[in-house]
Amino acid sequence: MELETKESKRQENVVAGIVGALLGTLLGVVCTVVIGQLGYVASVSGLIMAVGALKGYELLGGTLSRKGAVISSALILVMTYLAHRFSVALEVITALDAPMSDLFVYFQAVPALVEAGLLEAPAYWGNLAMLYLFTLLGAVPTIIGGLRNAALPDMPAAPASAAPQDAVQPDAAFYPGEPKWISPLRVSTAVSLFIGLIPGILLLFLGVASDSAPAFTLAALGCIASSFVMMFFALPTIQLANGTLFLMARISGTVWKINLAMLNNQDTYRFTKKLGALKGLRWEILSGEEQERLKSSVLRAVSLLTSGQVMPGSLLSVAVSPLSDLQVVKETPWKWVCTHSVSNGRQKKVSIPKAYPGFAPVPGLEPPMEPAPARWVLIGVSAALALLLGLAGFSIGLTL
Repeated sequence: MELETKESKRQENVVAGIVGALLGTLLGVVCTVVIGQLGYVASVSGLIMAVGALKGYELLGGTLSRKGAVISSALILVMTYLAHRFSVALEVITALDAPMSDLFVYFQAVPALVEAGLLEAPAYWGNLAMLYLFTLLGAVPTIIGGLRNAALPDMPAAPASAAPQDAVQPDAAFYPGEPKWISPLRVSTAVSLFIGLIPGILLLFLGVASDSAPAFTLAALGCIASSFVMMFFALPTIQLANGTLFLMARISGTVWKINLAMLNNQDTYRFTKKLGALKGLRWEILSGEEQERLKSSVLRAVSLLTSGQVMPGSLLSVAVSPLSDLQVVKETPWKWVCTHSVSNGRQKKVSIPKAYPGFAPVPGLEPPMEPAPARWVLIGVSAALALLLGLAGFSIGLTL
């Protein structure tokens, strides 16, 4: 039986939210001034200003509503302008060796100095435009994420009968992926993609400073092209490493593959308010209570799917999918290549990374006891490819 989702409006404290947004904008002001005094264009501080203000409102206000987004945006616009003007006033004081006690005077005089031509108008307005651009880049995704969080319903209320139902399934075992177990493979793959980029950039600089510019330039393009070629070799390994985002479970003898983010998007199965936007929704970022709620949601989904109450092909069957009649056809140091039955008796191939401590796809296989090794061969192939294409480009350049 489906659980009912309890909707409750999270309370918003507008006054506290404004205080939080103001504190966030002050952080942006400090960054703008400090970076500006170091001699750099402080555009990136606009991003800090936007994120700080919106997150400050959300933290102290309880939630980021449309009203909160409008209030925070107004504060961001005003404080961004004031921060830029304050930074310019400090630059003027530094250039004139004037006392800091005159800071407020020069702050008021900035528009007049720009109008009189004593400050370069294109630079002044250009830097302000860049600051607002970065502010926009930080504000838009933060507002979207905050409003999406506010719109999420609360966790579904677990029925009183949930605990006994879970207790009758002693053969249910859950195997979360361990990111550290796949790190050597992920790192070696990433290094192989940079093998060609680094000499390519160096050769571009040599091309600028050398009389043999075409030779060095074409050699650089060859090295850089090798990195793009390596992306096709590395793509299966990258997909394998990302496979640890799934939760594996063995329930009543059948292996199930659970997509945490997809399951959490279904209201009556929601187990956390974390969205996992940057790193994906992973087992290790969940609290103990959220992990137990996840297990309960999986068991309930499996019960509905196996009893025929939910039709195959539904979103739930994609989020919690059975690997029926699982058979291992190939094993490597990094993965098991398996086949499993799908509709109409067809067989589908799936790769399971060796990053699930204590898990083996079928009985009789030894579970992995340590992290999967790095794939050094990718680095060797990448280096050989970069050398080959680099030399080819250099030879063509010399001929030209």
